[in-house]
Amino acid sequence: MAIKKYLIAALSATGVLTLTACGGGEFFPNPYKLPDKGTPVASTVTIDFNTGIDGWRADVADYTDKDRPTEVVSGWKDLPAPLSGKGFYLAARNNSDDVLSYVTRQLEGYVPTTRYALSFEMRYATDAATGCMGVGGSRGDNVYMVVAANYYNINTVERPGGQFRMNLDRGNQAVSGKDGKVLGTQGVAGLDCAGGQWASTTRKASETIEVTSDKDGRFWIALGADSGFEGSNAFYLQGATINIKPL
Repeated sequence: MAIKKYLIAALSATGVLTLTACGGGEFFPNPYKLPDKGTPVASTVTIDFNTGIDGWRADVADYTDKDRPTEVVSGWKDLPAPLSGKGFYLAARNNSDDVLSYVTRQLEGYVPTTRYALSFEMRYATDAATGCMGVGGSRGDNVYMVVAANYYNINTVERPGGQFRMNLDRGNQAVSGKDGKVLGTQGVAGLDCAGGQWASTTRKASETIEVTSDKDGRFWIALGADSGFEGSNAFYLQGATINIKPL
């Protein structure tokens, strides 16, 4: 099966997204849109937050009104030294023992009502070390990098009992669900337990997410971190690679 590769770049200065096909000499100016010839093909989508965050939406989940997260911040920011470039900055204070910070957007141009298997690799920057304990747990070992996908708009909704959660089966913290997978913990070995020493790292899913495109050939994805650390956490999403194969 032939595999096509695409680079997705968001240019915040112009509000335009560009998508370039590598190999074959093809160019598709429509953002996130793959050629639909009626036959599903394997493809690789590369997301680069260094070029912008246009079209993405940030949100939080896994809380109630009484323990709603505070210090919630998101935006396109310079990466801290010694790193260079920009990333999608996400921060929140976990006031209970659970908060999910995530970004989401729609991918389109796939064959309608077709089943696909998605495999994710996420790149991010953190100052959380492994093996460090403190009040509220370990920021490096109790925050889990997660991904999700579904055919409908991924959002935070209120569920019975006053719980605000994602409108899909993401799982929770270290546990994966049908629509979401855990890539690993946030921390990087060798960093200072006091924080402030930043490093770029990657996490890769060991399982795929199966999703069916809607009647218009679209589905949604999400990238984020599910925190079991009772305190403040911040990180920078730098990008992701998604391998998409028809089933």
